[in-house]
Amino acid sequence: MSAPSRQTSRAGGGRIGAPWAALCLLANVASAAAPARALGLMAASLPALGAALAATTLGCSSADAERRKREDKAEFHYKLAAGYFQASNIDLAIRELVRSFDFDPEHAESRYLYGFVLFGRKQYEEAAENFRRALQRNPRFFAARNHLGVTYLELERFHEAIQIIEPLLGEPLYTTPYLAHNNIGWAYLRLGNMRNAEHHLRQSVFLNPKFCLGHRNLGLLAKEQRDIDTAVRHLEDATRLCPDNFADAWWELGELLSERHLERAQDAFRRCRKIAGDSPLGRRCAARILDSAVQ
Repeated sequence: MSAPSRQTSRAGGGRIGAPWAALCLLANVASAAAPARALGLMAASLPALGAALAATTLGCSSADAERRKREDKAEFHYKLAAGYFQASNIDLAIRELVRSFDFDPEHAESRYLYGFVLFGRKQYEEAAENFRRALQRNPRFFAARNHLGVTYLELERFHEAIQIIEPLLGEPLYTTPYLAHNNIGWAYLRLGNMRNAEHHLRQSVFLNPKFCLGHRNLGLLAKEQRDIDTAVRHLEDATRLCPDNFADAWWELGELLSERHLERAQDAFRRCRKIAGDSPLGRRCAARILDSAVQ
């Protein structure tokens, strides 16, 4: 199992409580201003003021050190979790993520990875909550934004998906805009807005001509528009580009060819069966092979 892509996601680290942060700020300002006001202060008050400022500054330093220590521990457990995830040891990955949260409940990378795990388990509401928390810690965590949008697609919250993904299209540092175009296009397709769907799906394969999913989705769009020839062409592009790992595209292609080219349809269903194995999709493809044999 490959780990989700990690992009820079820490926006300033952890937070000091607001009252303590205000006190630290006040101490720093007072320390800087003390020389300018020294002539107006009574000599007797200077030792007391200096001691107070020194105590406050020391307290701030201690708080900063403690915060950094907790952040480092959260990061340590996140890295362990990512390693376990990469090795497909999900239970141990979750254990380390929970330990990371003990030190920093809003650690962005940990929230993102936990959301990724929950998404894989089809716990979409919980996944969305973790992606949101990662994004709240760092609004420029692009992968978390995209995956939050994808989770909304799974929840059929299509308008929210579009709203959360669209900002990525204006981000010059976002390196996979074809994914955003595809996801927005799929949302519009499910909403029945064929014009916007076609615009974004075509943009996705323009930006990445080898993007199999974009070609498959253009095929489904053409199918909805009853343009079967175009649908077959896009699905053939998808299966040509990803011949060994895209069972769903083989299934869709077989369905479209079944009334026109039975032999080609059978080949598509056999490829689907081989890739999908004993999954529900694999069993559907196997059933279509048997149906055609009976005919």
